[in-house]
Amino acid sequence: MTLLDPVTFAVLTKNFVAIAREMSTNLLRSAYSPVIREAADASTAFLDPQGRVIAQAENIPLHLNSMPPAFAACQAALGAPADDDEVWINNDPYSGGQHLSDIFLFRPVFHEGRLIGYTASVGHYIDLGHSLGFNLRARDMYEERMRFAPMRFSLSRDWNDGILPKIIESNVRMPRYVLGDLDAQLTANAIGADRLRSLASKYGTDTLLRAFDDYLDYAERRTRAQIHELPDGVFEAEDWVDDDGLGPDAIPVRVQIRIAGDQIHVAFAGTGAQVRGAINCPLASTVSAAMSAIKSALNDLDLPLNAGCYRPVTIEHPPLGSILNPASPAPVEARALPVIRVFSAVIKALAKAAPERVAATGYDTRTSIDLHHTTSQGHSGFSDLYGGGYGASHRHDGADQVDDPLGNCTNTPVEALENSQDFFRVTHYGLLRDSGGPGRTRGGMGASRGYEILRDNIYMTAYSDRFTTRPEGLLGGEPGTTAAIGVNRASGEHEEFPSKGSTVLNRGDVVTVAVGGGGGYGDARERPVELVERDLREDRVSAEAAKIHYGYDT
Repeated sequence: MTLLDPVTFAVLTKNFVAIAREMSTNLLRSAYSPVIREAADASTAFLDPQGRVIAQAENIPLHLNSMPPAFAACQAALGAPADDDEVWINNDPYSGGQHLSDIFLFRPVFHEGRLIGYTASVGHYIDLGHSLGFNLRARDMYEERMRFAPMRFSLSRDWNDGILPKIIESNVRMPRYVLGDLDAQLTANAIGADRLRSLASKYGTDTLLRAFDDYLDYAERRTRAQIHELPDGVFEAEDWVDDDGLGPDAIPVRVQIRIAGDQIHVAFAGTGAQVRGAINCPLASTVSAAMSAIKSALNDLDLPLNAGCYRPVTIEHPPLGSILNPASPAPVEARALPVIRVFSAVIKALAKAAPERVAATGYDTRTSIDLHHTTSQGHSGFSDLYGGGYGASHRHDGADQVDDPLGNCTNTPVEALENSQDFFRVTHYGLLRDSGGPGRTRGGMGASRGYEILRDNIYMTAYSDRFTTRPEGLLGGEPGTTAAIGVNRASGEHEEFPSKGSTVLNRGDVVTVAVGGGGGYGDARERPVELVERDLREDRVSAEAAKIHYGYDT
């Protein structure tokens, strides 16, 4: 097969990226729930007829390389699509999915009777029946959320006034949000399908399919060139999950990376076994996290987000029964906790090969606070997502209070939080002084947010981590800080809330969530004086910390 001419290739591939981004924009703008509309916990992409990702919007890094396994499970179960009235749905963590809260929708795209690809979207849902929020003690995934094993439905027959919305509406507490978000995903998929058909009509189906192949090969060549710049060798590292919420033991996540020429191999020997708490990590999430970490260390900022860039990387699957490859039906809702340790451990290993290409360990934790209120008038719920401080790099301080590197969700505005419900208000939201690890470049800062409860019988669930394990610095940088959640009861009592758990709140109670900062990079005594003085002026560092860590005496 001959390559496309450079002009046609450039025009088509720019269109590919634009399609994925337009799908994302429409999904986020038309979604009902704040977790998608405001926090942007969703992704869009399109695939070729073989199920290879051709382009994906730059939303959630954890969703990188997550579309193919979810699609492959659908394809294996359902076979070839009959027409573009079909939609494939999947949220099964043991059939290529992430966790049950993430619903994948795939829609086949036909042009002149010929399959030219699939549009794809995934969104996070805070209510899919069963548990309210995070159920730490779920004995299996069936106690977590409604499950959609890979299945097809007819858009014209089964949606809108069909049977599927009625089944969903009968089993969730917030049907307006759930069905509204599913409509937003379907709309995004439909827009992507229209754009693909337009390209096929303008350039011809054969040219379009050839462009898919060329684009994947192009991404592969660029990825191999970047890997080839790394030194050959075997590099090992580990990170830890504090606990599973039901026992005190820390859980190791260990990686071994072998770089040979233009290829990378990743293994997880020595990683802990699956646990009773609902924090196990499905295999698809493990693979996505490792791929995302490797891609972040490549010095190619506009490397295409498609299946080609994953060809030079092989992942040795952890054994069945590992926390990174649990056996069905182990609960997995808070899989974000071990999965980010995969990212951190891979970055630590790559730091031994090329420290200038990676950052120090950040707080790197998804902290999820769910608040729910049920009355005779209905149910109201909200999921607030936190990040923390990023680790510093050899050139830059770490970013302050942003979602973990795999989540990449936005900070939900206080106004959106308060306008979405009437049972709490936000008392404060700000950065935490001295939370960034000292170094020549300083770790990013953590933050604190408070909620005053305005009604009785509010059910809160939370999952977080790094309450005991501090994020490490790099090349002499000092560690960042840990996290904490506190509840001040209206009665005057104070409770230290665990990193994973649930409680009932009443009017007058105040919840304070404090997330940690990232590790520093390099010797803090080498930090330029003008940057220390800037940190003091901006109240990022206290005078005491400036003296102790940076040797600066006011």
